[in-house]
Amino acid sequence: MQSMRIGGVHEHFNYPWHLAIEHQLFEKKRVKINWKTCRGGTGEMCQLLLSNKLDAAILLTEGAVKFIAENQQFFIANVFVKSPLVWGVHVPFNSTITQYNNIFDHPIAISRKGSGSHLMPIVDAYFKQKNVLDSMKLKI
Repeated sequence: MQSMRIGGVHEHFNYPWHLAIEHQLFEKKRVKINWKTCRGGTGEMCQLLLSNKLDAAILLTEGAVKFIAENQQFFIANVFVKSPLVWGVHVPFNSTITQYNNIFDHPIAISRKGSGSHLMPIVDAYFKQKNVLDSMKLKI
């Protein structure tokens, strides 16, 4: 039986992997999957790939491209989800924030340092500094 070490984050899009492992669907094809949940996200998975501790990882394409661009020794074997990852700024229904430009004077919640929710406020701050937002006339 072939064995594979697969890494992924604890997110909904990896649920099919967990179901298939639970129902031994891979074993029926003579493949043993050793799943590793990577709480450190894309960065952790890239490091595990580089150190040969994973055979494959389900990670964000943006992160994979970044590591590949830094001359890392792995490649994108397949696209798992073909729709783009869409980020949004979400506020409570009764919030005083009614336009996108109003978010900059308020705290922003992130899931973890280095995550997409951490990256997006940095991108927003960069665009605000460059006055890009004023020309975009964005509203929420």
